[in-house]
Amino acid sequence: MLNMRPSRATSGCSGPSVVTLAKQDHCREHFIQTCYQLLEECAEKFKDRDQADELTCDARRRSLQEIVDQATTTSLTRRDLSNQERIQLLDIVRWAGDLIGQIRRGQRKLVSIPVRLYRESSSQTHAEETSVVEVSQHGTALRSSLPINVGELVKMERMDTGERVEGIVRWRERRDGSIVHVGIEFHSCNNFWRLL
Repeated sequence: MLNMRPSRATSGCSGPSVVTLAKQDHCREHFIQTCYQLLEECAEKFKDRDQADELTCDARRRSLQEIVDQATTTSLTRRDLSNQERIQLLDIVRWAGDLIGQIRRGQRKLVSIPVRLYRESSSQTHAEETSVVEVSQHGTALRSSLPINVGELVKMERMDTGERVEGIVRWRERRDGSIVHVGIEFHSCNNFWRLL
């Protein structure tokens, strides 16, 4: 991530307006600064696991997508960009894309469903029986004592139905001093919990 100073008010800018973001016109310099400021604010909210409600998540997704669209369009259509500006625009697109992937994709429901969680490595398979505490159409949150890290692939089996699903660990945090909670996003399964 490149370090950028906070955005200045564009009203005092004498540069030509070349990009519109959130219904405001920006010169290139202020567009890049404003994008970094918005991305930093959004990343801070995710660090605090502030996913808010579904409407807020949708608004964040739209805002981030607008940043991706405008930064991509600017990088492809402006022939007078410096190499540094091209690098910054590419960084903005990559960072915004990463943040879009972290946005909650559906309503959460508090439940208690018994599952068996599997973590496979090249040498062995670890398994534990636990209960999910929160589910959505695209994943779950649960307590786990397995040595799993963010980004790892895991498998889960519902103990009530025997159905299995594969997913990736998206977050991991310690709560109440010793209990580890993990968030898992499912691959290619949109209704494992029968929420529709």
